[in-house]
Amino acid sequence: MVQLYNLHPFGSQRVVPCKQEPAQFCCGHDVLFVASAAASCGVEVFAVRREGHCEPLGSFATLGPVLRMAHSRAGDYLVTIEEKSKATFLRAYVNWRCMSAGSSRVCVRMVGHKMEESYTETLKEQMSIVEMALSDPPLCISCCPVNGDLLVGCRNKLVMFCLKYLVINQNLTVLDFERSLILHIDNFIPAEVAFYARHIAITTELDVLILKLDLIQQSADRGEQCACQVSTTEKLVDGGKYRYLSSIKTSALDITAVAVYLLGIDDSFLLTSCVVFFPSRHFTPDQSPFGFCEETKLHSVQFLPVYQTGKCTCVGASERSEQAVLTPQFLHVITSESLQCYTVRCSAAAARDEDPYIDTTVKACPPVTLDVCTLRMQLFIGPRAICHYKNHIILLTKADTEDITERRKPSRRMLSRKADSNKSRTNSESEPGWNLYIINTVSTIQLYREMVDYSRTYENVRTESCIHLLSEAHLLVRAAVTDPSFFKSDDKEELLRAFKESCAFLGDCYSRFDTKDYHLALPYYRMSGLSVAEVLERLASESGEIQMYEKGLIFYLTHSLNEELNEELSKELADKVLQIFYLADPMQLPHIICSPCMKNVCPLTAVKYLRKVEDIMPSVVLTLTKAFMALKMGDLTMYECEMNSHKETMLACGFIGQPKLLRECKEGIVIPTEFAVHLKALQPGLLVAATVALHENSKIELEEADMFFKVLCNNGEDMVPQLLVDFWEALLVACSQEEVLQELLLRVTYQYVWRISKKQLPETKPLKTTEDLINSCDHFGSIFPWVTFIMSMESPLDKDFPEDISKLQSILCGQSIDITAALPILEPLAAAGNVGLTVRVLCSTHLGKYEESIDQLLRQCPAAAVLYAQHELKGDSRAVWWNKLLPELCERARLTGSDCPVLISSLKETLSVVAMELELWDFLSLLPEDGTAAFFLPHLLHCSQRKQLM
Repeated sequence: MVQLYNLHPFGSQRVVPCKQEPAQFCCGHDVLFVASAAASCGVEVFAVRREGHCEPLGSFATLGPVLRMAHSRAGDYLVTIEEKSKATFLRAYVNWRCMSAGSSRVCVRMVGHKMEESYTETLKEQMSIVEMALSDPPLCISCCPVNGDLLVGCRNKLVMFCLKYLVINQNLTVLDFERSLILHIDNFIPAEVAFYARHIAITTELDVLILKLDLIQQSADRGEQCACQVSTTEKLVDGGKYRYLSSIKTSALDITAVAVYLLGIDDSFLLTSCVVFFPSRHFTPDQSPFGFCEETKLHSVQFLPVYQTGKCTCVGASERSEQAVLTPQFLHVITSESLQCYTVRCSAAAARDEDPYIDTTVKACPPVTLDVCTLRMQLFIGPRAICHYKNHIILLTKADTEDITERRKPSRRMLSRKADSNKSRTNSESEPGWNLYIINTVSTIQLYREMVDYSRTYENVRTESCIHLLSEAHLLVRAAVTDPSFFKSDDKEELLRAFKESCAFLGDCYSRFDTKDYHLALPYYRMSGLSVAEVLERLASESGEIQMYEKGLIFYLTHSLNEELNEELSKELADKVLQIFYLADPMQLPHIICSPCMKNVCPLTAVKYLRKVEDIMPSVVLTLTKAFMALKMGDLTMYECEMNSHKETMLACGFIGQPKLLRECKEGIVIPTEFAVHLKALQPGLLVAATVALHENSKIELEEADMFFKVLCNNGEDMVPQLLVDFWEALLVACSQEEVLQELLLRVTYQYVWRISKKQLPETKPLKTTEDLINSCDHFGSIFPWVTFIMSMESPLDKDFPEDISKLQSILCGQSIDITAALPILEPLAAAGNVGLTVRVLCSTHLGKYEESIDQLLRQCPAAAVLYAQHELKGDSRAVWWNKLLPELCERARLTGSDCPVLISSLKETLSVVAMELELWDFLSLLPEDGTAAFFLPHLLHCSQRKQLM
């Protein structure tokens, strides 16, 4: 559906001072070429200045009437299809500016002609005409604006010429062309072609083909083939009376064969042929009262580069329109009696091509499917052709015979005056019946302002029309802002302001109006750069009262206030927000009150609203929010009453519903709230439990929790408060993620080791004892008997930190810690008396180094060796009893004699164990030859009797 608005995209218009009736015309970079339709064949050149002023630059003759013409900005050449003696010629006019400067020198040469010998220094000041011979008459042409290559359409084929720069000498470079590609298409007569980089668009009466050429070099060897891939992309979109095409791939199309001939003289390429396939579609426009299907033809095709993305858009128009040109902002169409201006979706398509996920809570863009607008239908007599250059429309009009006759008829008033009538008739007879106009389009800012003003007429009547027109205004400015020339524009700052303003207007619409797309209020307000306070003030009436609370406003406020914004609303605005949510979405009140933006809210007003909501639907989050407000008011009685209304476990889980009750974030820094400070002083256990619940429900990361407790306890970054260690210990109980578990085990291990080695006591009493952790957490193991035995042999160091020591030993007695990762952390305790001994032996045991553990025990605490062996040497490690422990005890007992009763006692216990395990002869072979028989005999008898009993 096409929306019609009476706007003014066209500004002033001027007549181009042509000497002859134009047959063809086209725009160059800053010039207008006009080929005459008179017998005296030639091209007039005009410089196009600001505001559409045209100044003649000169003219040059052509071989015959010009049938087609095009200008290439790359290379600055003009190419024409000319007719002479019923034959058509393809010619390129190079260095044509010399003719405009007054030089009459002309050089005519064939394409590819060697110029090294014939060209001289004096000839660089002349115009060159390059003639390109073709086996079939050329029908249409197009120049690539990127590299200046030329595409020529002939019957059943397309021919491509590459633009070449030939260096004659240091001071002279000339242009030439090389035929590089021929595409043969059976039963195909091109009416128009468009060429942009490797993209080709071809139209016939009812067919549009869009091809993309990719050259794939297989090998530099001439014996191997070089392939040219042809891929096609096409999509037809119904836009009212016109058909738009964009390069989006479709399937299920007809198949047509194409023969591709790739020509080249470079060693890396060779003449090759291959057959490829590409899809085509024949479509019939919808029937309408303006014409019939059999009368419908396609006549315009154009590629438009869309900004930095490199995407091309192709446009075609039906025969009801005579011709069309596409710009990033408009589609200009001429009919038999008017110049029409339509909006386009180039900027919307480009935005989505660059960012397919543009429609989020952060940014948005009007859809490509938005209804097209007709901005203006400017009447002209007999529009014939149109082209576009920057902000100028060049329009050729030519009146039919009946139009001129009608204009010659005098009015009744003129009939009463004979003299005046005769004079008027004379002037009419001398009129040429044609004009070439340059029509200036108004500036983007001016048209944008007119669109915004126009949209206000629909605000209270047709809200969808208001949104539609503001969307068009936004796309208009977006197209200007994303254009590559934007950064060099004089009105860059004004365009940026207009872009943000258009976003704000759209945000207003989606927040005020009852529309299904209400969620777009959020991204448009964000793109506008407005603060929450500024948005609230925009939506207020003159009396300061907000009139309505639609879904869009609630959606915007909910998301904005729930984020970590560095903005504080005034007390008046904060209270107004409370009122809005109480009326529109009361269940959101606890979350809104906890927003950092709402710091200045009146606590008494907040409690009043919360109590009303609680009467309808009570919750733990509501209770906690009321307790928070009570703290703000300094009402500790109310605070205690609220906190005592639920069990501590429920309160801890209640913080999951609103983490901002405990912490907020400013510029990436986690800051505890007043609530958290109060809990630290009076209920640290609840604070730790709540933080654990937040972590386990992905409401706070481990590093954030670390920073939270450090800031809360006023510790430096390198200092770890006991409350943070309490959190780690509590998290070990609840956490099930292996990576997090290992990280936590290493952290608490490091902290225990640091405090033991630095003789540093915790600043507060730990919330859990070692026994509590052993009973509640699998990662803390029961302390082994041999460890307890060693620790019973007290040293002064061991008495000062019993809790940290026992927790460290409990972790090492468990099976969870990665001992390899923990070894560097435990290094400071290597020489720390009995503590160090237990740590070293526990580590060796974890690593399966039982013999090393026994050596350490026999050196420092031999009395614990047997206890260690009884606890650890089981299963596969049981042989260590007789392979290591028994020989070591025998040797040490022999050296010390009866002076060390501990060794003798340990030896006896070891012999008792070994006698029960080994055969008699194996046991006997282990006994020392110089041993006292009376000492070993009882054990031998015991071993022998065990064998007899078996």
